[in-house]
Amino acid sequence: MSLLRSVDPRAAARGLFVGEVCEESFHPFPDQDPDEKEACDLAVEAFREWAAERLDPEEIDRREEIPEQLRREMGELGMLGLTVPEEYGGAGFSYTAYCRFVEEVTRTDASLAVFLGAHLSIGARPLILFGTDEQKRRYLPEVASGEAICAFALTEPGAGSDAGALRTRAVWDAERGEYRLDGNKIWITNGGYAKLFTVFARTEGGPEGAGDRGVSGFLVERGTPGFSNGPSEHKLGIRGTSTTELAFQDVRVPADHRIGPPGEGFQIALETLATGRLSLGAGCAGAAKGCIAAAVAHGRERKQFKKPIISFGMIREKIGRMVARTFAAESAAYLTTGLYDRTNLDLMIETGYCKVLGSEVLWDVVNDTIQIVGGIGYMADYPYQRHLRDSRINLIFEGTNEILRLMGTLEGLKEPARRDAERRRAEKAGLAADAVAHAADRGPAGHAPDLRWVADELAEPRDAFADALERFRDGVQRAIARHRRRIVAEQYTLRRLADCAIVLYSMAACLSRTSTRIERDGADRATREILLTRRWIDEGHRRVSHELDALDTRADGYDDAIAELLVEEGRYPAPLFGQS
Repeated sequence: MSLLRSVDPRAAARGLFVGEVCEESFHPFPDQDPDEKEACDLAVEAFREWAAERLDPEEIDRREEIPEQLRREMGELGMLGLTVPEEYGGAGFSYTAYCRFVEEVTRTDASLAVFLGAHLSIGARPLILFGTDEQKRRYLPEVASGEAICAFALTEPGAGSDAGALRTRAVWDAERGEYRLDGNKIWITNGGYAKLFTVFARTEGGPEGAGDRGVSGFLVERGTPGFSNGPSEHKLGIRGTSTTELAFQDVRVPADHRIGPPGEGFQIALETLATGRLSLGAGCAGAAKGCIAAAVAHGRERKQFKKPIISFGMIREKIGRMVARTFAAESAAYLTTGLYDRTNLDLMIETGYCKVLGSEVLWDVVNDTIQIVGGIGYMADYPYQRHLRDSRINLIFEGTNEILRLMGTLEGLKEPARRDAERRRAEKAGLAADAVAHAADRGPAGHAPDLRWVADELAEPRDAFADALERFRDGVQRAIARHRRRIVAEQYTLRRLADCAIVLYSMAACLSRTSTRIERDGADRATREILLTRRWIDEGHRRVSHELDALDTRADGYDDAIAELLVEEGRYPAPLFGQS
């Protein structure tokens, strides 16, 4: 039984790689159910009130912990069971509603957001999605109440993004009817106090038959003999979170504690991480909004040369860039949550791209904010330095942005590669041009994407998007023709195609969001969305053009040569005065 969602090569981001825009994926822009929106609004407001009264992010950062009392209060207020189904005591929120809540938490305190995400976005997610009825009845009520904080244990000293290198073993003991779990995990969020861990291990044997060596997931409770955790790590940012090593020494795990079928653990981990990356991307958009508000407030109050600095062009350029990029990240995230909530599509590409875009937008926004506020941004008495430290981790965990670029883009290239192979076979067989096109399952070269759903008020950005998309399709075809099977190792090319696809996906999301607003409320009430869409697509078109032009340059060779120098010498290779 496959646990992954279905793959549609024309849907959402996958279609962009062949120059197609699936209207069902992009339009209309998803909206919340009115009843759930009301419940979500109440949850967000309840968190704001609680945070204003009880939360001190600076104290959490200084003490390097989230006090147990605060964690308990979050559970009592229902904040730790938002995605748990109602029959098990949770709120049963859709992923769209949950991401709205994560936005607010991230805007308030990144440590608290990471604690929440480790608990619900990834820690409890395998149980919610793939647990048996008995497992859910046993554990989810305590998960929803916060009595059982959850953690997700995948990363190991030698296995980070390369999950296939897992060395933790779960060996089936037929005599006792249980698994023996041995190994170590590192950098596990909530590791110091979580009660329930989803642990991934390479299995050897099992009740369904000996010999299975695939990866499986297991529920392990704190207090199980042989299980222990190390002390919390001291970190650059998100200091309030508990990040620890876990050790398993002959830990006995009953067969009914396995999550999902044997050998399906890797698929479970992929699905879980996809949702985690999506909430992380949305959370980054929330944090960026908070930075924008602080930067604008300072820009209006701070005066130089008898004028507020927000009136100066270089400050306005930063603010325009910050807002437009945040609008793009937010649009991409909630387009994707809508797809996740209403379809059974495999959204590995889209969720990874949302994480990459959101985390890099937030990093840029924090940097611009500190530049706008000037010297106070560097002072420990102000929160900006904490925002800078907290935001850096987002580019690393839940899959580094480099890995997510590679994974998503290699997936996206499967369909154009298939079409290219079909076309070449047809040409070899001497078929006519129309038969060649039919064999490749695509229309004639140069056909324009169908964007009739884009509002007339967005004609200029629509045309810019269409031009960028056609150029991207052609660039993909050139890259496949040039590298063929070797493309899996062409990381410079893959990175450039990934950046194009990420920008194009967010451009389409903005067009959908603003067109839907125009259809619903009229252009007069959508002037802000129209402005931000134009601003982002203007920037996006330039980005895509730059990356596609670079496919045919020699810059990659320079970087290879420089890297080889450093491999050989291990230091800056051209000292001016002879120093090392």
